[in-house]
Amino acid sequence: MRLTDDLDQLILAAVCDDFMTLEFITDKILRPPGGDAGKYDAESVHSHLLQLISDKLINAYLLHADPPYITPINIGIDALGTSWFYITQRGRKSLGNTSRKQALVRRRGNCASPGEYTSAINF
Repeated sequence: MRLTDDLDQLILAAVCDDFMTLEFITDKILRPPGGDAGKYDAESVHSHLLQLISDKLINAYLLHADPPYITPINIGIDALGTSWFYITQRGRKSLGNTSRKQALVRRRGNCASPGEYTSAINF
């Protein structure tokens, strides 16, 4: 499984609960509430989204009002604005693995005094 960077993780997190549009994903990343606005640009979000799709961590869909309601599609840069995106099982595993690694690093960074309970030591 490929290693993902911070922007990939933000995109995966943006599409992990529901089908989302490019506009929603871009707004969420470029204008985070209380976050670091300007850290990423729209072009990098678009290229990372396409890479996540090609790595099968995210799927692209067309949504319809009538059956079949959801149609998976192959996507190019020209269809980003009209598609909806949702995380795949592989994407969920990648997001979960990264979250666990980050938690482990934070846990290791906090030096507990001897005898103090930490979930990493006492099971």
